[in-house]
Amino acid sequence: MSHMAAATYDLLIEQGTPYERVLVLRSQVEGRPPLDLTGCSVRAQVRAHHGAGAALLYDLATGGGLTITDPAAGKVALHVPAATSASWGWRVGVYDLELVAAGGQPLRLLQGTVRVTGEVTR
Repeated sequence: MSHMAAATYDLLIEQGTPYERVLVLRSQVEGRPPLDLTGCSVRAQVRAHHGAGAALLYDLATGGGLTITDPAAGKVALHVPAATSASWGWRVGVYDLELVAAGGQPLRLLQGTVRVTGEVTR
């Protein structure tokens, strides 16, 4: 896979509500076809800020919220359960999503800000 600049995609999560998105990871070549994710894995983390010492706020991969659902079509499901976001004390973080090919180096595909709107009704 050739190197490409990561796309920016910001996430807005309503605290205490299930968050679900299906992302289609695409190549940056002309026509932007979906990437073939066969044999690959994806990982993503939310941290307080950029930098080596940034606190980990949420790990999407180990939280079970990041799944390749259709490898040939480049589809990845992103899911945060309502009970998980209800417990968050933070409101803003940064994330990136990396693709890891079998035996390969991680490749950052997406990056952005995660904003959590606070739950009022409990």
